[in-house]
Amino acid sequence: MQGIAFERALMIEDYWVGSLHFSEPFGDDTLARLNALPPVQARNGQTYKIRAEHVTIHEVNLDYRTKYRLILDRFSYLYPQAIGLFMGFAFRGVYLINNPFSFYYYLRNKDAAYMVVKELGISIPKTYILPPKEAPALKAEDFKYHKFFDWQGMAEDLGWPIVIKPAEGREAIGVEIAHNMEQLLYFYDRSGSQVMMIQEKVKTPYPWQIRALCIGRKIIPIKYIFRKFDASEYLFDPEFLTPEMGQKVINTCRIINRVLGYEMNSVELFIDEQGELQAIDFNNPVPDGRLKALGEIFYNDYQQALCDLVLDIVREQRPFDFLPPDINRFAHIARRADLTREQKFQMALELANRYYEPRDPD
Repeated sequence: MQGIAFERALMIEDYWVGSLHFSEPFGDDTLARLNALPPVQARNGQTYKIRAEHVTIHEVNLDYRTKYRLILDRFSYLYPQAIGLFMGFAFRGVYLINNPFSFYYYLRNKDAAYMVVKELGISIPKTYILPPKEAPALKAEDFKYHKFFDWQGMAEDLGWPIVIKPAEGREAIGVEIAHNMEQLLYFYDRSGSQVMMIQEKVKTPYPWQIRALCIGRKIIPIKYIFRKFDASEYLFDPEFLTPEMGQKVINTCRIINRVLGYEMNSVELFIDEQGELQAIDFNNPVPDGRLKALGEIFYNDYQQALCDLVLDIVREQRPFDFLPPDINRFAHIARRADLTREQKFQMALELANRYYEPRDPD
């Protein structure tokens, strides 16, 4: 048996990795790094050489079998043909980063993600989900089931200013700040058929927030100043969080990523005036990859973490779960009426850590 394993180790097999990123420099740099990696030996004794390239775009027969064993998806949300293809590839066992179900569903339904993670003890700012301003599929008589919104009651509960944003959202598109009722109604009246959310704006003693870059098992909390129009800043400050708060950020991100099924994500959080961590946005399955914005340190950390994730998958011969594997276990924790919020958080963290702190196989 040892002789067979030795022979397999000597025979180097190509392990094809595809990437969908088009002209994004980050994607090109990732491919270059992956192709520069030395051969890696997997647990099954086989040695693999990673061959990485951009996926080719062409017509696809339903019986088509791709050569890629792993695909890095950084663009399907803007390129519809890839959505169905990647779902089919995933069903056949191709490893997708990210899981297509997580990617497409939660990116378009951030309201659902808020409800899910809140049930696991993660603090979310007070939020209301609003029926759309326009509903073309409804007839006039269907609106008899609609109640008048309690705008005043919601405003009193949330306090001014109020964040209003679409449930389907990316890159802060459609996110507005209303400072009074006139502005709030103005933004809502122009939202069309989108499902909108209004949310308490977190009051914080700090001029920055936290953006945690989450790639595979690596979570990097970053001091972050959000600005519209791609003018946000990532500030290098390794000690901007206390050890306790830093660990809380990491634990929170671990739960979020595992319950939503992300292996590539960024999570935005605030520390409020009471010192409590508030998660405000965590559906970013294609984290910002601009070198100019991230700076060389975080850009390199991001690239290295992505390479490490690919290497882990190859070494472990990790099978791909078509659906996020632990979603039902997380749901059972959330439904337990006998647990406090903190107990749910700790149980969810233990479950998440099966991924983040795996035990070596016997």
